[in-house]
Amino acid sequence: MERILLVEDNKVVSKTIEHHLINSGFKVDCVFTAEDGLVKINKHDYSAIVLDLNLPKMSGYAFIQIIRKKSDIPIVINTAHASVKSRVKLINVGASDFIEKSMHPHEIVESLKIILEDRNKMKDNKKIFEFNSMEIDFKARTVRKNDEVLDLTLKEIDILKMLIENPNRAFSKKQLYLVVWGEEYTELADNTINVHIKRLRNKIEETPKKPEIIETVYAFGYRLGQSVVDMLQESIEH
Repeated sequence: MERILLVEDNKVVSKTIEHHLINSGFKVDCVFTAEDGLVKINKHDYSAIVLDLNLPKMSGYAFIQIIRKKSDIPIVINTAHASVKSRVKLINVGASDFIEKSMHPHEIVESLKIILEDRNKMKDNKKIFEFNSMEIDFKARTVRKNDEVLDLTLKEIDILKMLIENPNRAFSKKQLYLVVWGEEYTELADNTINVHIKRLRNKIEETPKKPEIIETVYAFGYRLGQSVVDMLQESIEH
């Protein structure tokens, strides 16, 4: 049973969401502050987090940034602030999805199901991913190309793992840095990301200047190339 952490300071709203999650087969832990949420996360393993932004004391934004320093756990935001600017900010700090509070709670349930289904398919299908001349074994932390083991650093493997295990998602440089390096993002970190991506592409891409595996999302970050996503999805279906 998937275990969900619900962080919502409005007890009426919390009870309503909890009811829908439980009826949908989830196990739910409810807390009313970000601080209590951090305590829970240190004690238990959760499949995902449903988070309100307007929390007392520590905000939801600060909560996400702390979580992203050590985990890529899916975080679904339940917020009344759904402007384009707010959504961009949420994506940049590491949100997986966001639901307007005016919507029915079943929207949260559906979002969680889709996110967790995609995530579990990629993790449970097989530990070795293959496409074209590449073979990636994340358990052994090895990458082969044309039957030769590539000399990838741990950080390069972690970047590749993050993209492959989340094939339908684009990651900002800030998100990559928070999850892979586990440190606060700075201007210096931007160059670190650029260097690692360039070196990784030089090792795994057939044509590094025209990458097909790691695509650039203009003015945002990176994502897995669509041709690779299609091959991974096809391998899952078969």
